Amino acid sequence: MPGEGWAEAPPEWALPITVAGDLVLARQGGVLVSVGAVCAYPVGFEFYLTFGFDRGQAAGWRAGVPGDRMLGFRARTRQERESVTRIVVGFADGTVADSVSMTGVTPGEPVLRFAGGDSEIGPYLPVLRAESRWWVSPLPPPGPVEFRVFLHGAAKPVGTASMDAAAILEAAGRSQVLWPAPAGEPW
Repeated sequence: MPGEGWAEAPPEWALPITVAGDLVLARQGGVLVSVGAVCAYPVGFEFYLTFGFDRGQAAGWRAGVPGDRMLGFRARTRQERESVTRIVVGFADGTVADSVSMTGVTPGEPVLRFAGGDSEIGPYLPVLRAESRWWVSPLPPPGPVEFRVFLHGAAKPVGTASMDAAAILEAAGRSQVLWPAPAGEPW
């Protein structure tokens, strides 16, 4: 049942149902950040995040970034913390999941976790596009689901967009359980 479960990562025991996100979080100064498909499971959802940089403005972006990367989600060193790109997902009840809080996940607490794809764009890469997947659990309550992006360690988001949780919850209700979840798991 949607809203009753939690998982640290997308479950292998369920087939998700996809909902169009089609949200533009930021489109300014030569950068585009968007949320594409949202894949709903009984215990959470995964979304596709795309960053694209205008090649003509790339030199300006590289010059303004502390460290040696244009885009990066990892924050292991002080230098990386200064340049980290953060993603935040907020629910209507005030619950917030932050991509920088990717360690020490407590079962039942909101989680926003990198689930695959490109995690950074370094200065040596000719392709200025990064596509990644992000896992969010638990499912949101009814109301808006807000996506925020913070570039280069910024204190304020450079862009936000939201969608109605109803589409995610409806899709999660149609997600197919392929086999029983493993015994003893938090879901």
